Amino acid sequence: MTSERTPSFFLRISAAPNCNLRCEYCNPDGEFKPGIISDKELLDSIKAGYRMGIRTVHFTGGEPTLRKGIVDLVAETKNIGIEKISLTTNGVLFNKMAENFKKAGLTGASISLDSLDSEKVREITGFDVFKPVYESIVKSCDLFPNVVVNMVVMRKNLSEIKDFVDFADKMEGRFIPRFCELQNFGPAYEKDPDSFVKNHVPRVEIIQALEAIRHIESKFKESRDSENAHAEYFELGNDGLVVGVIAPFSKGWPCAGPGCGRIRIGPTGAIKSCVFNPTYQLDGLSSNEKLDVLEIVIEEK
Repeated sequence: MTSERTPSFFLRISAAPNCNLRCEYCNPDGEFKPGIISDKELLDSIKAGYRMGIRTVHFTGGEPTLRKGIVDLVAETKNIGIEKISLTTNGVLFNKMAENFKKAGLTGASISLDSLDSEKVREITGFDVFKPVYESIVKSCDLFPNVVVNMVVMRKNLSEIKDFVDFADKMEGRFIPRFCELQNFGPAYEKDPDSFVKNHVPRVEIIQALEAIRHIESKFKESRDSENAHAEYFELGNDGLVVGVIAPFSKGWPCAGPGCGRIRIGPTGAIKSCVFNPTYQLDGLSSNEKLDVLEIVIEEK
């Protein structure tokens, strides 16, 4: 492992196993395995990453805002020396926490919203949450330099791609709308595999929908986004609006290759370099042992 290579890696930390929504394509019954790594163990793991040269941490879930003390956890992560700290959230609670997150050192937010129709949001998520999620997006654009809005594209909302592009225009490009392909895994898929076939929209249709709105002027290299090596970014028209597409299923789930810097840490402290690679356990290890495990995981990349 070279010193030039290590800083390109980042820790993707699942801060909470549970979620406060019941999205029809994800986890409609709210199932999750109990158990969570302590803040101390997690911070020791982040310190080990810092010693290895890692300077980026991304918190996700479940829903990370459900973790008790998550804002303090972000602040402690910042105190370690981590320079880029971002968070993926469904936005339900984030609107009331965003300013505290900013003070704690958060530098970016990825917010999930699958429709700009409040009734359709209720249908997809199981709850009437459009207003707080929308507020989270607007507030984040005022607070953070890096904001992404993730929309999972399905048959029922394919026509709304234009609405999200228009929304990004309205916000003067202060967030990147990112259109995510439905995936064939997780509780919803295991419960009803046929729903994937009925609802799945392949990458080619997503690209066609974007082209119908505005000509794609250019495509950025996929390595533009070190936190998601499967992401592609396009510039629409000649006004500089950037949109993203994440469609690994259409590409046959290829290895993201050298552009992938993601090191995954699960809510119980399980760590792995890839969903297809072996899992190691960080919880209960000494600081030096955590460092050894992290080095093994990085070498697997």
